[in-house]
Amino acid sequence: MADKPPAELLILKPNTLVFYVDDSGDERLKNQQHPIFAFGGAACSFDFHLRIARAWQAMKAVNFPQVDGPLHSKTHLRDRLSDTKRLAVLASMAHPELARFGTVITSGTDVPLDTVVPVACITLAKRFVNVAKGMIQRGLWQVPGRVVVVFEQSIRLTKHIEQHFTGLALNAGGHAIPVEGCFMPKSAVNPFLEMADFVASTIGRNIRYQLEHDPSGCTDNFQVLFRDVGPPIAEYIEVTAAGGWRTVPRPSVRLLVG
Repeated sequence: MADKPPAELLILKPNTLVFYVDDSGDERLKNQQHPIFAFGGAACSFDFHLRIARAWQAMKAVNFPQVDGPLHSKTHLRDRLSDTKRLAVLASMAHPELARFGTVITSGTDVPLDTVVPVACITLAKRFVNVAKGMIQRGLWQVPGRVVVVFEQSIRLTKHIEQHFTGLALNAGGHAIPVEGCFMPKSAVNPFLEMADFVASTIGRNIRYQLEHDPSGCTDNFQVLFRDVGPPIAEYIEVTAAGGWRTVPRPSVRLLVG
């Protein structure tokens, strides 16, 4: 077996806006019980990284002492999670400096299967722009600054992400800011990557709830992450067509793109 390439060292400096992204579902939309593909994540300026990361790690130590490695939604944050632990997780993300974002494509959307991931990537890039503008409005990030996107490492998605995010520039505050990207394995136990996993999982569970129970409702976790935090740092949309973008005004449960 060939030696693995050396890992790249990600060095963050003040006034760097960092997006952490995870995915949920199946990009082929083949799971009839859960026909979605979603990106979800969290973002904040490096200036607030340390405080937010320590709060998450403290929550994890108290509520999940048995977890030595990364906190994984599918394993540790399932539906039967106690209210005490669930609320502790949500509270550790209730920082006004922490943004959350997501986009989802379902089997009912008008997007060809071979373009699901490309459309999801394009839509995700648009969420980055809106979140960045929200950070500027709240005085949490200044332009021109640095923008970094950290994707959880995924063999099946790497080529799509590299294709659609290479050469990307974020237009905000009158500046076109180059977007730097990298992949990070879950084994890095990065607090923000764990948060991104929770956000992506919450989006997936919310869609399942809507498909199985109430098309206009939402889960408690989704309510806290997206509806109780108004714009401009909580962005969630559903793709309903491959072209022509518009955002339905809040307080819609699903922000639609068509």
